[in-house]
Amino acid sequence: MIKKLKNRNLYKLIAVIGLFVISSISHADDMDDVKALLDAYIETESDLSAQAQLMSADRIFIVGSPAMRMTDNATNMMGQSHVDKRNQQLDSKGIYYATREDQIVRVYGDAAVASFRRNLNWRPSAQGVRNGQSDSTNRQLVTVVMAKVDGDWKIVHTHISPA
Repeated sequence: MIKKLKNRNLYKLIAVIGLFVISSISHADDMDDVKALLDAYIETESDLSAQAQLMSADRIFIVGSPAMRMTDNATNMMGQSHVDKRNQQLDSKGIYYATREDQIVRVYGDAAVASFRRNLNWRPSAQGVRNGQSDSTNRQLVTVVMAKVDGDWKIVHTHISPA
């Protein structure tokens, strides 16, 4: 009888340890997936149609200066694309890229939150400089909320403030 109790307890202990191992592996995979999503978000800053694929259709977008809140991601991305196309018309050979610093990421089950500083950098072409353009960097503080949507991580909320 005592031997059976010890064996049952041993099986329970093994099962609990197994659950912890599986849980920590799953959490590590989610953290990797969330960080990959954030990398893609920064890398697609100059390709807004690709960036839109990283977001849920109902993503909320809040940006300051001037203050704006958008709840329809398709309309929001269309507006941003118009600005991007206009900039391309002004200097198609200029370079636009983003960098990210001091990223903090937290995963809470099927939700995750990231906070970081982002720099949006513009480097005009030689022709752009001759036309009066100059280098610029727009420094921002960004919070991104992500959620697992149908098994894939998507950006569901973005809040951007000037730094």
